[in-house]
Amino acid sequence: MPKSRIGSSNRKRGPKSKLSVAIIGSGRLGTALGLALTRAGYRVPLVVSRHSAHARRAAKMIGRKTKHASLKNLDRAENADELTQADLIIVATSDDAIETVTQQLAAAFRTRSKALRPKAPRRIAMHTSGALGANVLDPLKREGFAVGSIHPLVSISDPATGADWLARAYFSLEGDSQAVMVGRRLVRQLGGQSFQIKPKMKALYHAAALMASPNLTALFDVALEMLTRCGMSPIRARHVLLPLVESTLANLIRQDPRSALTGTFKRGDLATTVKHINAMKAEKLIEALQAYVVLGNRSLTLANHPRNEKEMRRLLIDATGNRQSPSS
Repeated sequence: MPKSRIGSSNRKRGPKSKLSVAIIGSGRLGTALGLALTRAGYRVPLVVSRHSAHARRAAKMIGRKTKHASLKNLDRAENADELTQADLIIVATSDDAIETVTQQLAAAFRTRSKALRPKAPRRIAMHTSGALGANVLDPLKREGFAVGSIHPLVSISDPATGADWLARAYFSLEGDSQAVMVGRRLVRQLGGQSFQIKPKMKALYHAAALMASPNLTALFDVALEMLTRCGMSPIRARHVLLPLVESTLANLIRQDPRSALTGTFKRGDLATTVKHINAMKAEKLIEALQAYVVLGNRSLTLANHPRNEKEMRRLLIDATGNRQSPSS
């Protein structure tokens, strides 16, 4: 029995040809994906955004053959043709927008259903949310799509550099088996690696990613605030702290967290901990102190029973329960 071809167009493909991918969402991730896919030899015929100007800007970055459209203009013939002939649709909008966008896409496909040839091979749609399951794409599934999610574990603040990171990232996959198969192949051809996650665990998985990246940025900002209280400018403080962060990441590349841990809690320095707490209380750095307490307790656990552990844990408990007494 011959294998079915993935996609809805009449184009013939060689065994090594890559899929065409329409991208919905022209933000940093959507644009970075478009760039990375183009570099990997994929055709990206269309990028769609809520605002036409944003879609135009993303399309210009992705490639000269990439067209752009706004969501409200999807019903135009030329836009609908590009969309319905794409083998894969990737919804790279914000999490909150995926449900609405999916309904709009499903409506567009219903409108164009008569123009599609009968018994077209099953199409694929995937979204890039780390927290949502493939079921958010159910309106498209009812239109004949195999659906899934493909979430890259990278921090993208700029599309150009983000495209570089996607080529060496890990991607989580889940959803219908056909969508996961296509996602796995796409990730491999980008140069990345993939793994599967159970739908019911996606929220916890995404929270872990949040801890490792956005919350790390927030923690760095707390450290910047502390150094500015010492008299440094924010720019100087950032330059001073970055080599420390880079050396920490280098340690984590070579070692597990327990072995990579250094500093006050690793050594069990009780007197230094007292000084830290008093300094933060004196400057009324309440958020910094709260973070210090939570992470300090975790560090004591990683340190595996350092000296003065009981006294230090007691000190950390008292630190946030007695905020009005900086000298305690």
